[in-house]
Amino acid sequence: MKKFSFFTALILILGILCCVYDFVLIFLCPGTLFDNLTAFSHIWLAGGLLLICAAVFRIKKRKPLFMSFSVRIRAVLAVLAFLCISVAAVSLYFICTPEISSINEPCDFVILLGGGIDKNGRLPSSVEKRVEKCAEYMTENRDCIAVVTGGTLKWLPYAEAPEIKRRLMANGIDGGRILVEAQALDTIQNFENSTALICSRTGLSVQEVLGSRVAVVTSFYHLARAERLAGIMGFENVIGIPAETPPVYIPMSYVREICAYIKLSLRILFTDRLGHL
Repeated sequence: MKKFSFFTALILILGILCCVYDFVLIFLCPGTLFDNLTAFSHIWLAGGLLLICAAVFRIKKRKPLFMSFSVRIRAVLAVLAFLCISVAAVSLYFICTPEISSINEPCDFVILLGGGIDKNGRLPSSVEKRVEKCAEYMTENRDCIAVVTGGTLKWLPYAEAPEIKRRLMANGIDGGRILVEAQALDTIQNFENSTALICSRTGLSVQEVLGSRVAVVTSFYHLARAERLAGIMGFENVIGIPAETPPVYIPMSYVREICAYIKLSLRILFTDRLGHL
């Protein structure tokens, strides 16, 4: 009975923590009403409510919710859980093993990938870390120019890229070295539009830009997917510059990145429509 009570309490506490975590994420980077309603962070709320329901069921029925299903359904759920965990684990391995370069390695161009903005036009601390790392890199390598990326996401009133440029300039980077790409809605469009901007600024051809040495600055958890996309889209000489992720964002960031990495893998497997430079 003690063991049963312990696991019931553990499930209940984990469920409550998951629900609280969702509200913390919304508080740290508030969106508009519709943005908040459709936020990916609600995956934590859904998981938390499921755990709470499971705990309540154990208390009332004196048995786990899983055991209330038929043997056939339990077998199907177990197989699905095994497959999901296996795919997630493999994806997480690749996410955690990007190719990393130091800030001392020179490049021709820098692409700073955005990561969100709140309803008040403020960057979350995770994106601020990317800005700080990009500023550090550009201070060390004064001959390169940067493209800052990030359009206006649905339900939000502000584009991300102009604010990123302002934050880079506040970190001591000359505004003349910064190009603003404020139309992209995902990483694929980030690379497509950034290439077009660089071509327009320098007079280089698309192939010349793709053959240039390009530094991609983003959070560590996002770097492997960004490098993979850059390679698929024709960039030949990419170096990855990772930024730290504030601890409060780590669980959310990796769960979301696993989903995004799996989605990308499926998209590559079943279609070649990743965009055309």
